[in-house]
Amino acid sequence: MSGIAIFVKDSEKAKSTAEELANFLKGKGYKVKRILNRPPSGVSPNIRGYRLMVVVGGDGTFLAGARLASRYRVPLLGVNEGRFGFLTEVERHEALDVLRELLAGKLKKQRRMMLSTYLYRGKRRKFLGNYLNDVVVSKSAIARIMEIEVFANEKFMVHVYGDGVIVSSPTGSTAYALSAGGPIIYPDSENILFVPICPHTLSNRPVVLPADFSVRFRVLSPDRACFLTMDGQEGMYLKNRDVVEVKRARRFCEIYVHPDKGFFEILREKLRWG
Repeated sequence: MSGIAIFVKDSEKAKSTAEELANFLKGKGYKVKRILNRPPSGVSPNIRGYRLMVVVGGDGTFLAGARLASRYRVPLLGVNEGRFGFLTEVERHEALDVLRELLAGKLKKQRRMMLSTYLYRGKRRKFLGNYLNDVVVSKSAIARIMEIEVFANEKFMVHVYGDGVIVSSPTGSTAYALSAGGPIIYPDSENILFVPICPHTLSNRPVVLPADFSVRFRVLSPDRACFLTMDGQEGMYLKNRDVVEVKRARRFCEIYVHPDKGFFEILREKLRWG
């Protein structure tokens, strides 16, 4: 009996949808494991060998589910029970029909690049995790200008004075990076996007880098003046002289895409194009 995980936003609407999907899948003979998206408890659910993870929620729930599913190389399908639903492409009313097509082998998968993140503090190097969307260094509570040196593939790139910097995957190019003035990159491309946030030097512009580059930030601001955030969900304060490195992860995230809506249709619908 194959296993299917359902990763659920902690809301009544999402739980109701998850219950409906679980009953449908059990009726098809699948073992179903429901996982509630709550703050990390230190214990990670094991979904090794599962055929699929269905994410029921919004984009934040999808990002959390992607970190878990990619660890076990389990593909995802997103069902929207959030506000925006850019990554969760399937709406509730069409979820059962889309699942039927998926289980019949009619849906296509996209392989999405992820970002590995490391922190260098003194002589110590710490792996922070793999992330689907973006890694951000931004100002902490006090509204003062931030100072960061940026290196691309060990070569000095730019000295940023401003509100922060973003390193984004192609999937994340339609998130915070887009709001900060970055370009949209087709989601199954392999590139690294660097975007300065409100730079004091107006000539500082976003840069699209090859996927095999690494990007390093060296913090020149005082301790706790900068905050590191990964996928908008995990984070920590940085110290003066800390170095953050971001590069393409060895691990990818596989996503089943909507059978009828293409990427540009979703852009038109969600971002009000045209």
